[in-house]
Amino acid sequence: MADMGCDSIAIKDMAGLLTPGATGELVGALKQALDLPLFLHCHGTSGLAPLCQLKAIENGVDHIDTAISAFANGTSHPATETMVAALAGTERDSGLDLQLLNDIARHFREVRKKYHQFESEFTREDVSVQINQVPGGMMSNLANQLKEQGALGRIDEVFAEIPRVREDLGYPPLVTPTSQIVGTQAVMNVLAGSRYKTITNEVKRYLMGHYGKPLGTVNEELRQRAVGSEEVIDVRPADLLPPELDKLRAEIGELAKCEEDLLTYAMFPDLGKSFLEQRAAGTLEPEPLLPPEGIQLKTADGGTPTEFVIDVHGESYQVAITGVGVKGTGKRHFFLTLDGMPEEVVFEPLNEYRAEGGSGRKQATKAGHVTTGMPGNIVEVLVKEGDHIAAGQPVLITEAMKMEAEVQATIDGVVTAIHVAKGDRVTPGEVLIEIEAG
Repeated sequence: MADMGCDSIAIKDMAGLLTPGATGELVGALKQALDLPLFLHCHGTSGLAPLCQLKAIENGVDHIDTAISAFANGTSHPATETMVAALAGTERDSGLDLQLLNDIARHFREVRKKYHQFESEFTREDVSVQINQVPGGMMSNLANQLKEQGALGRIDEVFAEIPRVREDLGYPPLVTPTSQIVGTQAVMNVLAGSRYKTITNEVKRYLMGHYGKPLGTVNEELRQRAVGSEEVIDVRPADLLPPELDKLRAEIGELAKCEEDLLTYAMFPDLGKSFLEQRAAGTLEPEPLLPPEGIQLKTADGGTPTEFVIDVHGESYQVAITGVGVKGTGKRHFFLTLDGMPEEVVFEPLNEYRAEGGSGRKQATKAGHVTTGMPGNIVEVLVKEGDHIAAGQPVLITEAMKMEAEVQATIDGVVTAIHVAKGDRVTPGEVLIEIEAG
């Protein structure tokens, strides 16, 4: 890399897999071999990151990445204040003012409280990362994805599925964007109840070589199932792309106010355009934030029971509703105590959702009823009523967790009814398209 003209070298341990011994050995060897600035970027998922950084400093590393303590540790970086204090008075003293850093941390601890609804136990230290090797950013992203699907309790199944998907794809590195491709496919495999029942378009593009050549051997049975006889490229993918910037600029027009807006549209054509249209119309609203903990919330209406004894499988639980959060579309956050312990749950009553404009679609009961295995949005309807189609033919494209996937026909036949349009929100089990066998 030095011979190729690199100005610096960075060791990036995004999963928190480094150990102090390995770090010292690696840093020492690199400093002996190279006369370039050496950076260490590591996450504290396994709890070893501060020890790794100290060992790296002992062996001559030039830069370490840290985070202010309000946002540090766990799947983030070691705390800045911790490392400043550890190096104070040594020849590697940072020269930073610990009191000023403490003031900054105090400020951001209050800011963080505003976003407590997005906190997850999966962003804390977890030594099992040494086994599942899931990077910190990917871990918190998976937790958020599963939380949106109401399936956070199945995250351990996803962790078990990730190595299998990664093996099938020829061991792509778990860094953006391939970490998202692997993680989302693993989630779909688990939630659909069948491996590769739904294959994302990004996995298909990956298997066609559009993300470069895999490090390992791809599962050819999966490749055949996903892309069939489509051409698999073996050249640098970017060399095949025609210039697109001027075309995209013309498409998005005045909605793009700057280059960042244009790039947003380029990366997320549907979601990005919707965002820019809402911003232009003045209808863009921020994600509703729940009141910080400790602030008095609206209590349940008078006359409505707020304390219960609930029996489940022979076990009794004392439940008390202590407050009601902000009401979203078809959802309501409730704050409870469960046997004296505070809990937060989200209810999504189906009858209320339909009354507020929900789909009201019937549930699938026949072989010709096309459904999706994942909640998401309709990106494109590929058929029309009266079309003759074959089993396995794509009929819809949906978007879930920032990944697009095809929904396929379940039987040979004729399309008799289409119950969705572009932009519709859909959930598993709903009839999206009806096919009459024939």
